[in-house]
Amino acid sequence: MSQFILLKLNQRGKIIDVTGLPGLKGKYFHEVFTVENGTASPVARYNGMSFKMAKVDFDDGQVCVLIPEQDESCLDYLPIGLAVVRDGEIVYSNNMFRELLGENYYSERFSNFIRSLNEKIGEGVVRDEVAITSELGEERKLEIMASKGYYNGKEAILCTLRDATRDREFENLFLTLTSKAFVVVYIIQDGKFAFVNEMATGLGYSIEELYRMNPFDLVHPDDKEQVIDNYVRRLAGEHVEVPYRFRLVARDGRLLYVDAIAARVIFRGRPAVMGMLIDRTDEMKNQEKLKMYERFFRRSKDMFFILDRYGRFIDVNPRYAEILGYAKEDLLGRTSRIIAHEDDLEILRENFGKVLRGESVKFSFRAKSRDGGVRFVEVVEWPVFKNGEVAGAEGVIRDITDRVTTEEELKKKNQLLRIIGEINELILKERDEYALLQKVCRFFSKIRDTDSWTWILDGNRLIKATPLAPECHLAEKTKDGVLRFEDCHCPLSKAKSLAVPIRHNGNVFGVLVLCNVGSLAEDEMTIIEELGINLGFAVSSYRAERDRKIAFNLLLENLKQLESLADRLRNPVAIISGFLEIKDDIGYERAFREIENQIERINRILDDLRLQETLTYFILKGGFGTKFL
Repeated sequence: MSQFILLKLNQRGKIIDVTGLPGLKGKYFHEVFTVENGTASPVARYNGMSFKMAKVDFDDGQVCVLIPEQDESCLDYLPIGLAVVRDGEIVYSNNMFRELLGENYYSERFSNFIRSLNEKIGEGVVRDEVAITSELGEERKLEIMASKGYYNGKEAILCTLRDATRDREFENLFLTLTSKAFVVVYIIQDGKFAFVNEMATGLGYSIEELYRMNPFDLVHPDDKEQVIDNYVRRLAGEHVEVPYRFRLVARDGRLLYVDAIAARVIFRGRPAVMGMLIDRTDEMKNQEKLKMYERFFRRSKDMFFILDRYGRFIDVNPRYAEILGYAKEDLLGRTSRIIAHEDDLEILRENFGKVLRGESVKFSFRAKSRDGGVRFVEVVEWPVFKNGEVAGAEGVIRDITDRVTTEEELKKKNQLLRIIGEINELILKERDEYALLQKVCRFFSKIRDTDSWTWILDGNRLIKATPLAPECHLAEKTKDGVLRFEDCHCPLSKAKSLAVPIRHNGNVFGVLVLCNVGSLAEDEMTIIEELGINLGFAVSSYRAERDRKIAFNLLLENLKQLESLADRLRNPVAIISGFLEIKDDIGYERAFREIENQIERINRILDDLRLQETLTYFILKGGFGTKFL
């Protein structure tokens, strides 16, 4: 063991440096030593040994000197200058103290400084610098610190002295170098900037403003507590991880992300924290962009992919699992063949070949889901270059199944509307319901690629309007005038069929059936139902027109009959008139007999006239078509 023990303690009493007794660093003084304060000079005991103890207080802790009892001469071997002052006089000084001062030990200026200590010291620590000239004429700076203590059981002022010349040289060199550094360099002492270089003006404050302000006011409020805690811990000599990141707020409100690398130093004789701030704002923005892109990649509603130059998946986003049912692990290392419909593989090969030639492509294909379903997808794919060559591809796949389905539905609807328009034109041209309904079936067979049949309702019996129409129970059910879209049980049935009543003004004139039509939207069924009403109106109109023609012909025939009756009546009347003139010549009996015969002829003619009256009555009442058709 050394002749003395020198301990450096932080403000919490933790031993942060030790000379003369190994194994104590990192421990707390009160855990290692037992201190007895009963005597004028405190005694510290350790493992059965007793030491006289002297402590010198500093802003950042204490220096404790332990001298084995009965061996005070070891103070002469301390590596720092040590002196004891009592009543303004030096009563003891070690070799290092005298060596550092040299002839200045006896100078008037130094003597005045020693005498003034009683007034300056109070309860704190006095720190000062003494400029001396060495025997060789060199200018030197000595740092002296003094605090109250005990010496040989009596109160005294304990002074330490060290050569600060090289510290000042290094300080000047440091300030010169860091003033032009490309990072912010600072020293914080006593809660203020003791030094800050020009790079700090990037915050929008001048150097003069920075020296006047609290450094911690530059820190973002959410980070301030951590930054202050790290500062306090460093001053106490505790270990703080470096670098660590926090945010600064510039004068204009900008946020700057910085990495701090700092350490505890002694600056101009007192503890401080020196550090560098490395601007990481651009890096953080890039990281934020990267995170944003990653969120976009992971959360996008589209399927993103990255391929190597052989077309194998390197990465995919989770949307593949949601849309196609394939987990990422199912696809990595596999080609797009795993998700492509067999009939569309050539489309993928052709477009990937273009990408390998440096082109960007856009195309569509059918994708297979894991459960066997088919989705329509649209792909935008572009090459990825490395060292000027295509190293793979990236792209996005969008599920367009709904769009394709909607387009198909619109296409079918437009076809249907076009056919309805053609049928409506046909209604105006045709005059026979059988011919009309047969042409309607041919129209539907073209656009739907399905069989269609029509029937005319005669009383409660369906008569085939299309000659090859099969027996259809769905048509039979639809005689009640209600539209039906359901499975048909006939032998030709493969899918749902649509039965449309041909009706007008509450009367059902027939049925149109679209067999195996498959899926139909509500608006499509509404359009076809309206067609059934139009066809009902056409059938009703055709029949009314036929009735009018028949009635007109009957009226003409009736007029002819009336004309004939008039001629027939003239003959018996003339005969009667003749017999009346010659009754005297032929006798009354014969004359009456002949007149009686002519009267019978007139009665027969009048019977025919009554029949014509009856026909005329029904024609005028409009009942001919229903009574005599």
